[in-house]
Amino acid sequence: MTAPILLTGFQPFGALPDGEPGPAPDHPWRSDPTTLLMERLAGEPGVVTASLPPLYDACGDAFAGLLAEHRPLAALSFACLESSDFIRLERLAWNRDESPLPDAAGTVREAADIVPDGPTAYGSTLPAPRVIRELSMAGLPVTFGDFSGGFLGNHLFYRARHIIESADLDVPYGFFHMPPLPERGAELRRFGGLSMERQELAVRTLVRMLRTALAGVA
Repeated sequence: MTAPILLTGFQPFGALPDGEPGPAPDHPWRSDPTTLLMERLAGEPGVVTASLPPLYDACGDAFAGLLAEHRPLAALSFACLESSDFIRLERLAWNRDESPLPDAAGTVREAADIVPDGPTAYGSTLPAPRVIRELSMAGLPVTFGDFSGGFLGNHLFYRARHIIESADLDVPYGFFHMPPLPERGAELRRFGGLSMERQELAVRTLVRMLRTALAGVA
């Protein structure tokens, strides 16, 4: 059986394991569009999808487990960024947890290395110009960033790249911030958001691009 492409999103903040208390019912992060993305792609031939816990450390541990279990050809991770209407290819992950926002268990990290003595940053191993071109040709709003924040998305990005590098694996990896859904954008009154159908198109476009690229070097 051909190795799959691994796709990960985040579980909503209201879905914690082992009965841990979640946020209030009106917390904006009780839903997460990347969970819905993973559900839509689940069962797609040649891919494996998973929604990771919205917790420091645990999200990276879960990614490591998926990497060991499925031995994917490539991996893409997605998180929601509510302050943008663009699909954003993050080019750098920084070795720093530094956000005033709590994770789903209430943990706040404002000045902590993700991996003590680890590299200052890791880069995406996707071809950024091709990613931008493919998504643009699909009619999707896309940009790139060199600072993926100091919260869970950056944490996962850094941990994933560190795990791949430490094991000397040839697994292309990319991390993307996705816009909120239009209904959430309307609540924020600043952003239009991006429909689930168009977000799904973006993921399928990326998977197709990776399959073509990987077939060319097989």
